[in-house]
Amino acid sequence: MVSDFETQLNELLERAKNTKSPVNATFGETNINEYNKPSEVWMNDVQIFYENYLKTHALADRIKPLLFHRKYSELVSCLTSISKDRKFIDKMNGIQEVAVPKYLAKGIPQYDVFISHANRDKEDFVEELYQAINKLGINIFYDKDVIDWGDNWKNKILEGTKKSEFAIIVISKNFFDREWTEKELAEFLSRQNRNGQKLILPILHNITLTQLQEQYPSVADIQAIESKKYTCDQIAIMFARQLIKRLKSI
Repeated sequence: MVSDFETQLNELLERAKNTKSPVNATFGETNINEYNKPSEVWMNDVQIFYENYLKTHALADRIKPLLFHRKYSELVSCLTSISKDRKFIDKMNGIQEVAVPKYLAKGIPQYDVFISHANRDKEDFVEELYQAINKLGINIFYDKDVIDWGDNWKNKILEGTKKSEFAIIVISKNFFDREWTEKELAEFLSRQNRNGQKLILPILHNITLTQLQEQYPSVADIQAIESKKYTCDQIAIMFARQLIKRLKSI
């Protein structure tokens, strides 16, 4: 979401593109006051903008005399520079940098979600689900994208289970009794039980709750959804809501 600060800054720069620089002498039949009026109004608005937002910016000491001497072109140049100052913009948007000690940084999740699934379910469901979540700009551990040529895929997967905020587990008959799907599930169950924080988000894909209870009784008490009842876009939005709730609680 764009803040009032960014909105006003962008509007001032956009207006500057269509405003002629002021002149100091009459020329031809043109009335100089009328000619200079748009640029004068623009500089008045920059003065207000400066008073509201820019007094703490590194260019503040340069902008103040430019406003006093009505240096239009130089003011445009300063505002252009400020529009590229991402650190200051983030500050005005209320986004603060948090210094994290190196010994804690390793514990910060690298991925928003790990999609655990059987390869046989990729074609008819998982790939579409991945694309729907990815469209929302969510950082996903998805084996096809994360594991590169030459990687130790077992180590990569285990690393992903440790560095993901959530795990969407697509549970189907294809998921049952597969060494690595069960290993992933065991890792996530262990983390969830150890941390006491919601982690596992099960999706039942072409199986019933009874089948889940028979195969994985430890997962049966976790609220699940059924793939047949929702589109992939709907599931992606549901996950985004879970992620937002988590971020708000931090």
